[in-house]
Parts: sequence; structure tokens; C-alpha cells
Amino acid sequence: MKKEQGPLMYIGQPALKPLHPIMQHVVKADEEVSINEIPLEEGEQKQSAESGRLKPFREMNVEEKVIYLAERRIPVPCQFEWKNGSVRGIIERFDQGSVWVLDETGEKTVRVPIEEIVYIRIAGT
Repeated sequence: MKKEQGPLMYIGQPALKPLHPIMQHVVKADEEVSINEIPLEEGEQKQSAESGRLKPFREMNVEEKVIYLAERRIPVPCQFEWKNGSVRGIIERFDQGSVWVLDETGEKTVRVPIEEIVYIRIAGT
């Protein structure tokens, strides 16, 4: 049996110097930065905390639901029910008093006053 031989030809590797990363060090500031906090009243703190939190859709009132659905990038199909009828579709546009709902076939637009809307339900749920 023959012994295994090493490679017959060695490829010469260039002698490279080791690289040292340039921006891999810690920088410390000479002075400590002080943060001055201005105390807020309790009412202001509570209001800012509530405005940052998005309510669940079921807890919103009708006007909040209309604003939420109209400002979405992707239209969400919903079931809109009001005093005289109902329609399934998406919000095309709205102003202070009315909502224009495009029905799911896309053929007609229904104008509904916000005050008359009884219930808005997302169609997928």
C-alpha cells in the first residue's frame, strides 16, 4: 500500500499584513450631559399617553372608525349600517358631515351622513 502524498504543487500565498478596523474604539465625552425635565401637569400627561395609543377598532365610536378607515393606505372592505339601509364596501372619501362609500361591486357610490351611521363592521370579521 502506498502512503498518501501531499499536494505536488504548492500555490504561493501573498504575505498580507493583518487588517485592523478603523472605527472599532470607544469614545468618551469629556463632560456629562445633563437633562433638565420640566414637570407636566397630570392632565397633560394623561392626554399625551392616550393620544399615542391606538384604540382597538371595537372601542372606537363611529366618527373615529370613519377617520381610521379613510386614512388607511389600503382600503378595508366594511359593512356600513345606518338608519335607512346598509351597504358593503370601502370608504371612498369623507368630510366633516358625510361619508362616500363605494359598494363592493365598484358600480355606485353611496353618500351617508355620519350622524345616521349606526354600525361599522370590518367585512372580514
